[in-house]
Amino acid sequence: MRKLVSAIYMTSKDVQTIPRAHPHIRAGDWLSPLVCRLLQRVDYVDGDKTLSFSVRSASQIKTENSYSFNWQGMKNDVDQIRRTYQEPVITEFATLALACASVELFAKMEVTEVLRRGQRADYWLGDRELLLEASGQQDGNLDKLHEEKAKQLKENPFGKDGYVCVANYGKALAQFWYHDYEA
Repeated sequence: MRKLVSAIYMTSKDVQTIPRAHPHIRAGDWLSPLVCRLLQRVDYVDGDKTLSFSVRSASQIKTENSYSFNWQGMKNDVDQIRRTYQEPVITEFATLALACASVELFAKMEVTEVLRRGQRADYWLGDRELLLEASGQQDGNLDKLHEEKAKQLKENPFGKDGYVCVANYGKALAQFWYHDYEA
């Protein structure tokens, strides 16, 4: 049986640096959607926002983290994002940016390649070592969303373990948990 241990950490991240750790994908496309969701308002302002993160590693160690994101000079792109995409797409892209930051910080890996529809996850991590499934919401039950996405990940056709990253932007909560594949 694996032991669960809890600790608390605080981390700060400049949103505009997220793509550096993921050079094989266009992670930069998701920065302004993340800022849109973190702002929780229509009018743009430079600023920062802290999310409470629950993280569970491959060794099943659980930590509670505060992850502070900051940004500046993104007004034009944020305005374009709002005029280009519908709300669910902005939320999806925002969570992909959040997942990229989490993969770098907590898993010490890189998001490297998208999966195809029907493959039960969103992206490969590393050299097709692990999978990533991400989903976000403005409100609702984060634990329920996580359960749905974990079930989906565990049904992948590759027999691979992976991470689920889910976020509730209205409550400023996120979870980044490792899940073992179950046949």
